[in-house]
Amino acid sequence: METVRPGRPVRSVRSSGPSGPAGGAAPVAVDPRLAGALERSGLALLLLDAEGAVVHATRGLTRALGLGPQEVLGQRRLTWWLGLSVVAPLPGQGDPAGGEPAGGRSRLDPVQGAALRAAAPAGVDLLRAVRAGDVDVEVDVARSDGQLLVAHVQVTTDDGDGAVLVLRDITSERAAQQQLRTLLARQEAVISASPDTIYRIHLGQQVVEWANTGPASLLGLPPGDGSTPAEPPHPDDAPGVRRALEALRTAGTGEIVECTYRVLDPFGGHRWIHTRSTVSDRSAAGVPVRVVGLAQDLTETITTMDALAGSERRFHEIFARGPVGMLLFGLEGWISEVNHALCTFWERDPSELVGAPAGEHLDPAAPAEDERPHAGDRDERARAEDQLQALLSGDAEVVHRERCYELPSGKVVWARISLSLTSSSSGEPAFLAFVEDVTARRREAEQLEHAALHDPLTGLPNRAKAEEQLRSALSRTVRRGGGCAVLFVDLDHFKDVNDTLGHAAGDALLIDVADRLRGLLRAGDLAARIGGDEFVLVCEDVGDAQALSSIAERVCERISIPVDLGVRTVTVSASIGAARTEGDLGPEELLRAADRAMYRAKAAGRACWRAA
Repeated sequence: METVRPGRPVRSVRSSGPSGPAGGAAPVAVDPRLAGALERSGLALLLLDAEGAVVHATRGLTRALGLGPQEVLGQRRLTWWLGLSVVAPLPGQGDPAGGEPAGGRSRLDPVQGAALRAAAPAGVDLLRAVRAGDVDVEVDVARSDGQLLVAHVQVTTDDGDGAVLVLRDITSERAAQQQLRTLLARQEAVISASPDTIYRIHLGQQVVEWANTGPASLLGLPPGDGSTPAEPPHPDDAPGVRRALEALRTAGTGEIVECTYRVLDPFGGHRWIHTRSTVSDRSAAGVPVRVVGLAQDLTETITTMDALAGSERRFHEIFARGPVGMLLFGLEGWISEVNHALCTFWERDPSELVGAPAGEHLDPAAPAEDERPHAGDRDERARAEDQLQALLSGDAEVVHRERCYELPSGKVVWARISLSLTSSSSGEPAFLAFVEDVTARRREAEQLEHAALHDPLTGLPNRAKAEEQLRSALSRTVRRGGGCAVLFVDLDHFKDVNDTLGHAAGDALLIDVADRLRGLLRAGDLAARIGGDEFVLVCEDVGDAQALSSIAERVCERISIPVDLGVRTVTVSASIGAARTEGDLGPEELLRAADRAMYRAKAAGRACWRAA
């Protein structure tokens, strides 16, 4: 055995003895000192003789393969060898497609490739490969227990015809590299997908060394390769950019430096950039050298915010100075803002309204303390709640309602309230109410309605109003019980007054009779002129025939009082027909019954009444 040369672990040993197990070479004695040195080195090593048989294996190798020495010695085929590893290299470690092994080792010529890529190569094939050049590869290995390993294998020749194989288990190393590869791939995916610019800046050279979106200009610095000039910050923002760079030069570990500034674009405008940077590399003295960070283009955001701010300013100007009353209230129902026009209309100070419940001022008015709640009032309040829900759900853009207000001065006014959904200054949903004074319009409408339903001469309700009142009275009678009565009043000999004293005297007589009938009415009763000299009384809560008789007698008595018409005092009488129902007759039937009874009174000599 010769001395080991540098770069070659041992000189291979020729076998001249009988064949070993399975036709392999017999184990060859190795110099005890060399064998001891090899064992102490811990190397996983085996020796091949000139025929490619294993003639020596260290315990390190047998442990790595999970085999006993006798299972290795004399073998002419490396059964544990599965072929070259297919683990992809890390960037910069080689190109398997170009013939270089996965781990970035030496290239293989065609002879080596044919011998080493196959599984379980014969020893002679390995010798043939190593004679073409030292072998330095990564190999997939199968242990005897079935576990798969990745091993770094180096094979060299010595001065003889044998070879030395050294094996190192790099499974954990390759697994760690695979984890790193996965991490790098994920990092690259995140960087590629990021809508923001990720960058690295060299503070000393004041250049952008790397950015994921190309040679982006950040903080007014050019790219490191000088391919693009820097986009200078807006002159008004340059001092802030300089302060950010100075802060980075003295920043502590983990400290974030933020900066928002504008850079000019090629079209004469500017873009808003917001950066967040932190120190990534320091010199041996701890001085910041490089920073990494994230840059966001906030142009659209800031432009939108400016537009919203301008819109909000204009809204508040219109709100404050508008000629129509306006108020804002949130979903919780409290008034947050009112304008001057509303305070003037409602005769209130802003301090009385802000913070007050909006419902007290916008919902249909609740009945007074001395009034009983009416079903219609409840319906109105339910409709008001439904309106707000329709705005919130998007089913309606604007809803309207009208309400009457009694002001502190005692004045009674009407308002048209228009509600829509908007947002408060904090961005929360809110309701905007326009409160328009419609008192004049309501009064005009009431006057028109009054004219349509009242007699212009006497001011009494006309036939249409009487029939409407009668229908309502009968509905209440059906619900509550009791009785409802109609008295049909026809003045006796009224035509004689017109013919002898003139129409002015006749009109004066009608007005006087109307006043007398009004004086007879109880709460809830109605007197109407339905034409010429005919009047109708609608009376509720007429419990029985006796009550009806009492009313009819009082009407006869009141009408028979002499009337001073200026030119003459006349005494007038009336023929009256009275009909009562407890809900079993309709409006038309009740009127016809009273009309027929009135004709019986005339037939009986006038100046009397008859019941239906």
